[in-house]
Amino acid sequence: MTPNQSVELRGQSYYLAGTRISLDSVAYALRRGETVDDILADFPALSSRETLKGSIAFIESNQAEIDSYLANNEKRWKEKCKLNSPELIERARMYRAARELKTA
Repeated sequence: MTPNQSVELRGQSYYLAGTRISLDSVAYALRRGETVDDILADFPALSSRETLKGSIAFIESNQAEIDSYLANNEKRWKEKCKLNSPELIERARMYRAARELKTA
C-alpha cells in the first residue's frame, strides 16, 4: 500500500499523518460501525476531520490489503503477547472488551 497525505508508513505500521494514531485503530472503529464523529470523539488529539476522512478513503480503497495488514498485525500481537505476563495480557483484553461495550 502506498501512503498518501493522510496516511504515513513508519517502520512496519501505518499511522494517520502527523499523529500517533494507528491506522489499525480507525480500521477497527469502522468495522464496529463507528462514524467519523465517533472516531473524532475517541481521539481528541486528532484535530483534522480531513485527515480522518482521507484515512478512511485509504482504508476503503485498499480493503484487501488492509485486511491482510490487520491479520498480520494480529499475528504479531499474539507473538508479542507470549513475551508478557498473563496479568498484563488480561488487562489488555479487558480494556479492549470495555471499548467494544462502549461503542455498542
